[in-house]
Amino acid sequence: MPDSFDRIAVLGLGLIGGSIVQALARGGYQVSGYDPDPVEAAAARGTGYTVAASAAEAVADAELIVLAMPLPHLEGALIAIDHAVAPGTVVTDVGTLKEPVLQAVRRRLPGVRFVGGHPLAGTEQSGFLAGDPLLFRDAPWALTLEPDTDLQAWLSLAVLLCDLGAKPVPTTAAEQDAAIARVIGLPHMLAEALALTGLRGGELGLSLAAGSYTSGSRVARTRPELVATWCDGNPAMVSALDDVIAWLSAGRDALAAGSTVLPLAEAGHRARMDWENREFDPVDLPADAETLRQHGREGGWITAVIEKDGPKIGELRLLGMRPVR
Repeated sequence: MPDSFDRIAVLGLGLIGGSIVQALARGGYQVSGYDPDPVEAAAARGTGYTVAASAAEAVADAELIVLAMPLPHLEGALIAIDHAVAPGTVVTDVGTLKEPVLQAVRRRLPGVRFVGGHPLAGTEQSGFLAGDPLLFRDAPWALTLEPDTDLQAWLSLAVLLCDLGAKPVPTTAAEQDAAIARVIGLPHMLAEALALTGLRGGELGLSLAAGSYTSGSRVARTRPELVATWCDGNPAMVSALDDVIAWLSAGRDALAAGSTVLPLAEAGHRARMDWENREFDPVDLPADAETLRQHGREGGWITAVIEKDGPKIGELRLLGMRPVR
């Protein structure tokens, strides 16, 4: 079976990192956290969690290191721990974009076994005290599987994530970032634009704002610097914006010509309902990297790693779910 992690270090104790610490502790794992922000560190320590005095102290003897800081702080964190991380240590992260993290870890920690991660969970709140140990239940969690990724490390993380109630999705960094542009970056940019457009309607419009405006602009409450890190440096954002601008332009042109936005409304309604009403079938998968990547491309995720034919990697089987075609 894949290795288990007896000692885990989480660097960054905001909403996601803090929720991971709480979920791991709840699951019986030995976990130590660290955050350079004294407020977040004190919040974690004050609620009974182990918080190290430095990043290097947190990762000492850790079998798994979780990088949970914002992308602009990643480079500094890697420099702070590079002398304290043993070769072969499994390292993962929770960042929205995977390519920049992959390149930074390869540059700063070349001896580790890195598996990029991105939990698709969270709220517009921030900070350790906003954390929730159940945040990842039934949440997709992108888990990157590059040609040079250590499969043993990947499988070990998949087991851990399933234990937390998450749904590991095999993917590559590039494919993940392209997909995320459309379902994370773009919705946030649209929310910002909607908030600004509503404001230009004057006080009457804001007084009449109801569910549509409130729901559509909700994530504009997210810290702006985080939104920027989710969009900046991702070339796939450009094509995503091109698509939405084309749809909006078609609707605008129809109205300007005295026609109707019904085609746009029908197409959008159909797309949303098709997504909501997808059905899934269970599948049995070999512990093979390309098979797992294809499973992720097809919208599937992992539910368990089991010994079906034996304990070696080639004898393991993965149970998963995949959309019905």
